Amino acid sequence: MQPSHLSDTANREVQPGDPVCIGRGSFAAVYVIPILGAPFAYKQVHHSDTDSDALLHEYRALVKLYSICDLDSFFVLPRPLGFFDPNTKQFLSSTPSSSSWPRGRHERPLIMPDAFGPFTGATYAMERVFALPLVAARVIREHFYGLAAASVRAGPTLCRLYFGKDFTNAPQSRFVNTANFPLDVARYRLLTERVPGLETAEQVAFGMGEMLGRIHWHGSYDARDVEFVLGGDGISGFCYFVIDFNQMRTWKKTVEELGTLVSSFFANDPYYPRPRPSDPLYMAFKNGYSSAYSSQAGCHAIDTAFLHDIEIEQARRDRAVSGTQ
Repeated sequence: MQPSHLSDTANREVQPGDPVCIGRGSFAAVYVIPILGAPFAYKQVHHSDTDSDALLHEYRALVKLYSICDLDSFFVLPRPLGFFDPNTKQFLSSTPSSSSWPRGRHERPLIMPDAFGPFTGATYAMERVFALPLVAARVIREHFYGLAAASVRAGPTLCRLYFGKDFTNAPQSRFVNTANFPLDVARYRLLTERVPGLETAEQVAFGMGEMLGRIHWHGSYDARDVEFVLGGDGISGFCYFVIDFNQMRTWKKTVEELGTLVSSFFANDPYYPRPRPSDPLYMAFKNGYSSAYSSQAGCHAIDTAFLHDIEIEQARRDRAVSGTQ
C-alpha cells in the first residue's frame, strides 16, 4: 500500500504553486501553498484509499468543535474551511459564521474544489497554525537543545505543552524534534522569563482544562490524542492551539461511560498536569475543566465524577511506582 502523495517533483522543476510540507505525522501531512500568501493550510492523509473516511470524520469533528468551543476559549482551534476527496469528488464547505457570533470574527473565505487541485488524496483546508516567533525559537535552542544545539540551528516550529512531564533529569541527546519540541512546566516558566507575551503556566493549565471540558461536554467527544501546542501569530506574538482530532470518539455523556474519558486522559501524551490535588497546577486545570460545564441540573455530577476518577487512577499509579499499597 502506497501513501497518497503530491505530484512527483523529484524529476521536474518545482513550480510556484506547489505545496510545501510544514508538518508530517503517521496519519497525514500538513501543507501550505506559499505563492497564495494566505494564512491557510491543507491536511492530506497518506493513505487515501483507507483513511479518507477518518479524515472526513476529523473534519466534521473540527467543524462542530469550532462552532461551540472556540468563541472565547484560552486555547483556540484552527478554523475548518472545506474538505475534498479527489477520488470520490466529495466536497464539503464549512458554514459561514452566523451573525450572532462576535463582530470581530471574519466570515470564512470562499473555498471551491479547485482549491484542492495540487492534492491527490483526501484533504481538508483550515486556518494555519503559525510557527513560534523567531526570538522564542532562539531561546529554546540556546537553553534546551543541549548537545544538539551545535548542529541544529533551526526551529522549533511548534512546542508541545507537556505539563504532565518532568524533563529535569532527562539525559541530553544529540537529536531533537525541531517540529514539535516538548516543553514541560520548568522549561515553559524559563521561557516566560526570557520572552515577553506568554501567559503564566497556571493560565495555560486552566485553559487546558477548559478546552478538555468543552470537548467532553459540549462536543460529546473523548478528546483522545488531541494535542495542546504553543505556536505564533505570524509576527511576534504567541497563540495557544489544540490540534489533531482524528482519533477522537463520541460518548453519551453518562456516568456509565466515564471510563472512556479516563482512558483517553491517560492514553494521551502528557499534556495535562498529573491529577494530584496537592499540585496547584492541577488545581488550575481542575477549575478550568469545571468551568466548561453549564449550570444545567446534572452536568456537574459528570465533571465531578470524571475529576474524582482521574485523581483515583493517578493515586493508584503513584502507589504502583513507589511500591506501596
